[in-house]
Amino acid sequence: MPMRKIRFLLVADSPGHTTGYFVVAQALRDAGVEVILGGYAQPDEIVETAVQEDVDCIGYRIMDREPLIIISRLREILSARGLPHVRLVVGGIVARRSIPRLKELGVEEVFRPGTNLNDIVAHVTGNAAP
Repeated sequence: MPMRKIRFLLVADSPGHTTGYFVVAQALRDAGVEVILGGYAQPDEIVETAVQEDVDCIGYRIMDREPLIIISRLREILSARGLPHVRLVVGGIVARRSIPRLKELGVEEVFRPGTNLNDIVAHVTGNAAP
């Protein structure tokens, strides 16, 4: 019986700066990950999509919002909906000083601008297996 593909929900905090969003999506698809493009979404919408799509991992591209506030809220809603097991990675504009706190909030990894696509793919395919 073949293993189910990793289901990865890719979302963003704002509608702009989409090149990296689509490049990451394609790299993950090329690696055999089933990518669900959630587009620009707020935490409650992200969780609703995660429930509907039965995802294993959420990738949240943050460019315009405060990562600590938005991730804290996302984790809160995930837990309330019985989804604390859904893995979470963050990419985008995140201050280095915020990374330890994000990891305390349950973020597996933070991918800042310039991260090698192979590193993102390796992390998702190695750590987000269903």
